[in-house]
Amino acid sequence: MSESHFYRVFKNELGISPVDFINDERIRLAVSLQQDPERKIKEVYMECGFENLSYFNWVFKRKKNLSFSEYQATFTQGYV
Repeated sequence: MSESHFYRVFKNELGISPVDFINDERIRLAVSLQQDPERKIKEVYMECGFENLSYFNWVFKRKKNLSFSEYQATFTQGYV
């Protein structure tokens, strides 16, 4: 199966692209990891499979409508 065919089949079956699926899972993991206030953002994004802080921040904000630091601050205040 070619890569383009795989992408097409994946999106037809699940309704999202493979990249979006993977990023959803990575952000879900980041949300669970951020519950530890001792954890630094670099530890979180690296553990979630992101190699670049800017890309991590961009994906996180796109998925959660808040930056990671805003989300973490909201969480520690008990609003999420």
